[in-house]
Amino acid sequence: MTAAASPATDALWLKTRELLENALKKVGLDPTTSVVRDDPDQVAYGVLRGSAQVLLAATRGERRIWVRAIAPVVMLPPEAARLAFYGRLLDLNAKIMRNAAFGVLGDKVVVVSERPADGLDPEEVEQILQHVAATADHYDDLFASEYGVPHASKA
Repeated sequence: MTAAASPATDALWLKTRELLENALKKVGLDPTTSVVRDDPDQVAYGVLRGSAQVLLAATRGERRIWVRAIAPVVMLPPEAARLAFYGRLLDLNAKIMRNAAFGVLGDKVVVVSERPADGLDPEEVEQILQHVAATADHYDDLFASEYGVPHASKA
């Protein structure tokens, strides 16, 4: 048991892992072959949906368990185009993004959705996974065309 674990969080941890694995099965994937990390405080699965590579993970923190889906979209454009590009990402976050947001991680634009595992149901896990994948799959082509940047999954 980790330092942050308790019987209640242990039960939620097992339930969360099961929810993630069942969501993967529902979209036709084998969780045992999709696992990319399995530690006492984090489990992560790699998923390919269209051109999007999604990482679906559960992480046990000090007070709660978090579920996160994150997918790389494109590489950042050259410095001269970044201010306009950042403005575009913020505009999209405010106007159209629901249950996910664009962000920057290193030199990559990502789409991410995260929420506590408390009260999470199977349909929500599947929706988060599919939404993040569909968003990354749509915007990687759009941003690559508009800004001349490579897809992050191909860089």
